[in-house]
Amino acid sequence: MKIVPHLLLWPAVYGFTSENSSRSSSDLARPTSSGTATSAEDVLALLSEAKALRQEASMLQEQLNREKEERIRKEREKVDNLIDLLLFHGMNPESNTSEESKQQLLHTEEQVAQLLISKRMSFDMVNQCFDRIVEQANRPQSIDSCSPLLSLLLDAACQVDCIERKENPNKRWNGRVERDLRKKLFVLGYGIRIEDVQKKDAIRSITGEKDYF
Repeated sequence: MKIVPHLLLWPAVYGFTSENSSRSSSDLARPTSSGTATSAEDVLALLSEAKALRQEASMLQEQLNREKEERIRKEREKVDNLIDLLLFHGMNPESNTSEESKQQLLHTEEQVAQLLISKRMSFDMVNQCFDRIVEQANRPQSIDSCSPLLSLLLDAACQVDCIERKENPNKRWNGRVERDLRKKLFVLGYGIRIEDVQKKDAIRSITGEKDYF
């Protein structure tokens, strides 16, 4: 076989040798200083963006918490005003003490019953008053030992329950308010919230789960 001499000389002529070839490959594989700097800048930018997003999320959460607290405050204030309207008939004008210590006078059972009708109170509204009175009480509430305010509210509700539905101008009244709240007060005496029981019963009605004794 005849070897052409100029073909053997071609790599040397043009400066290509096996040593140069291996060096070029290693140079390509080695990261450049400019590439390293760019990667570091990208990481710093991502870290800065993540920090800004965390701060934004934290500020948003704080805003949501403030709005929730304000909503709860307004709801409590609304219920407190409703309790005052139903159960009290104002400050004693004969009192010479400070405004904060003036005695509030309770309505009678009949007056509360009339207000439950005239103000078109529903079970949900009376239930909110019930929960708020329990919340503000300084001791556990039960059938045998409950706040005078709860007793007055329940006795008045009983009067309205006894009115025939067709004769009751308040069509929001379901006729079972006193019964349902007495039941709630009964289980409270055992440290049980009836809403938790109802929620559990609702889940069981869907899943079919039963208690086994």
